[in-house]
Amino acid sequence: MSDNVQMKVSHSFPGYSEGVVEAATRALQDGCFSGDRLKVEVEARLASFTHAGYAQVTGSGFAALQAALAAAGVRAAEKVIVPVVTCPSVYHAVRSLGAEPVLMDVGTELPLLDADRFSADITGARFVIAPHMFGLSVDLLPLHERDLIIIEDCAQRQRPERDPLAAVSVYSFSPTKLQTMGYGGGVVTDNATVHNRIQCFLSPDEAEQGGAVDDLPFRIHAPVADFQCAMLLAQLDRYQDTITRRQVWVEEYDRQLGDLQRLQTDVPFRYLLRLPEGRSAPELAQALQQCGVSAWPLASQLLHRTLKLSGDYPNAERWQQQLLSLPLHEGLEQTSVNYVCRQLLALL
Repeated sequence: MSDNVQMKVSHSFPGYSEGVVEAATRALQDGCFSGDRLKVEVEARLASFTHAGYAQVTGSGFAALQAALAAAGVRAAEKVIVPVVTCPSVYHAVRSLGAEPVLMDVGTELPLLDADRFSADITGARFVIAPHMFGLSVDLLPLHERDLIIIEDCAQRQRPERDPLAAVSVYSFSPTKLQTMGYGGGVVTDNATVHNRIQCFLSPDEAEQGGAVDDLPFRIHAPVADFQCAMLLAQLDRYQDTITRRQVWVEEYDRQLGDLQRLQTDVPFRYLLRLPEGRSAPELAQALQQCGVSAWPLASQLLHRTLKLSGDYPNAERWQQQLLSLPLHEGLEQTSVNYVCRQLLALL
């Protein structure tokens, strides 16, 4: 391909196989749209996949996080620790319960929640949301040692296990995540009482059951259709293929970009280059976008900037300047990866 031909390369793209399409089509042809028939099956499969005792699927990752927070015991005026490097929907899920998000800076070694960064502002906080961002893994042990109730956010690091230190773990299956069911989410736990509360929170038409669930602040309707459940079943079956396909492009980037450093992720969800001293990720991302390459600084918004909140978060600001996220998804081809690398190297 000529260097003068501009390509369009998306940062993220839904990953699926012909088998996923066929599974969804069969479910639609069966005429069962309520989610009842396949919902039980996919929840059992998700519990097995995550090595958890119980699982529930929802219509969105946001609904899954709301359910997890409510089931874990978050109520109005509670303080919930949230890292400043995460999706705004995490902040809004906390606010939807009337609780107070307490923003914390990320660490110096990784752009993740770091208990060493906790300040006096967390006094009275009993809960923490720990997002595994970019395919990286948060160390939950220091959070557990502080007697915090942990809500584990696995939306960006889906893999076949959850951390048993978490009271509840949340997954997202939206189009830009590792595996998609169209839109949807999952909540998993080993605690039967928490699972019961999750079920009740997601069942607004069911009668009140009293007991452990009578203090739920409200309930929501976030159903999934049979074709979505069929998609997720097929996606979970091809999980290793998903990882392998993405890892191919990680290794190709590594080969073509030579000595440039990147963050080593546990799951190939994002390809994050650590730029040389003096280079700006926002500036490079803008230049690449003008070439048709959808690249992003850090691949995450900073909550205090997006939501116009006060506070000083120097590590998060530094990571956003230093890390450049390149396109990584199953829809990439050799020509598109070649193009991304060629454009980036020309700019460096």
